[in-house]
Amino acid sequence: MSNHGKENTKNTADEHQLAQYYQRVRHQSVTLINSLSVEDCQLQAMADVSPSKWHLAHTTWFFETFLLIVHSSHYTVFNPNFKTLFNSYYNGIGEQFKRACRGSLSRPSLDDVITYREYVAGR
Repeated sequence: MSNHGKENTKNTADEHQLAQYYQRVRHQSVTLINSLSVEDCQLQAMADVSPSKWHLAHTTWFFETFLLIVHSSHYTVFNPNFKTLFNSYYNGIGEQFKRACRGSLSRPSLDDVITYREYVAGR
């Protein structure tokens, strides 16, 4: 076997491990909110701390925006409105919803955010 074959095998193993790690982290994120109510996930204790529902959506938006849209030619954006709602501070790619007001977002619902996460994770 040439070194090229060994390198491809290593890359495949590394990609598999990275995918498993990604899935574990995504699962853990949702596990953290299991004991919280929908209302708990909406709370914003202070202007500089976003609600947990927003964070779940933001990390999904980040993956969608910087990986899937860039590297998957057949990927379809889940909801174009999320580009503004869940952008935290990336001025170069567009507007952001004000951080201090994130707790006022009744929509999308927590169920919709979880559906968004599942959609993006399945790609």
